[in-house]
Amino acid sequence: MTATRSLRAFLFLPSPMASLRKSWGKMRIVALPLTRAPPPQRIISYYSFKIVPPPAPPPPKDSPSPPSGWLPQEGVVRWATLKVDGTWAGWGKAETGSWRLRVFEFGERFLDRLDFEEGALKRVDVKTAPPTKVSEDLEGAEREEAEAAWEKLEIPLLYPPSVSSAPTALAELRALLQRRIPLHNKGFYTYLLIAPLTAPFMIIPVIPNLPFFFCAWRAWSHYQALRGARHVDALLQSGKIVPVPEAALDAVYATAKVDVPLDSDSPNDKADAGSEGDANQKPRLIVTRDSLGHAMRALDMKDDDAKDVLRAYEQAMNRLR
Repeated sequence: MTATRSLRAFLFLPSPMASLRKSWGKMRIVALPLTRAPPPQRIISYYSFKIVPPPAPPPPKDSPSPPSGWLPQEGVVRWATLKVDGTWAGWGKAETGSWRLRVFEFGERFLDRLDFEEGALKRVDVKTAPPTKVSEDLEGAEREEAEAAWEKLEIPLLYPPSVSSAPTALAELRALLQRRIPLHNKGFYTYLLIAPLTAPFMIIPVIPNLPFFFCAWRAWSHYQALRGARHVDALLQSGKIVPVPEAALDAVYATAKVDVPLDSDSPNDKADAGSEGDANQKPRLIVTRDSLGHAMRALDMKDDDAKDVLRAYEQAMNRLR
């Protein structure tokens, strides 16, 4: 089996029971180390959390017509999200020189400066992801079936074997979650408390209360990332995340001419370190923009996902300066 076929085979492991495929989605995690550094220095990695939601159940044949009311059928949160996204996209098409376009351009630059780890964790949809435990609502045979399926649940953590190992991949993911959970918890409550203080800006005519919307959005963003991080951490603690070496990812580092594992020493590093030892070696990038193209193609990434990978590369490069 070729490396690419092997990767696609591991993208989503089948659910152990057919009925459980209807209750939770399939998930896989891909780890791409971006930097190399001797311990105890931190390695910067990009994580792709991919979840395929379960198929929607077919509507009953004799289902009544949807009730009419003021609440949107897709839910208030979903409706509000689509509304905000549509409004923001509309501002990007505003006239040149207008305040809407200037705000849009500033916002896009700000988005590029947000931690790429936050954006990755926000993509973890806890409603469709594999559960961290069996639901307490199930009883009898249905609960026994769910428990048996959950015991067999495995979420692959794909990593490039040429620069990492199974214990390292798990340790780095665990370290990421330990850093991000308290950070997003603090960010959520901070912006939630600041938002009411922006009420005086509501008296400005024509221009909307941008400070309030910014604080509300940052609080929501931190909350989404916090939920995702906690969910992945619970799956990790329960032993459901299993590291899987994927040779197809090695092309990222072969193209970048990286032929030394992360936990070993290269001749250049030894020469630079001199008598000070490995602890004083500085982290360095082990990928390039061109080499990351191999990951984009191997993972069949969409435009938004590819943009996230390049943003992670740019931020990792800036953090090392």
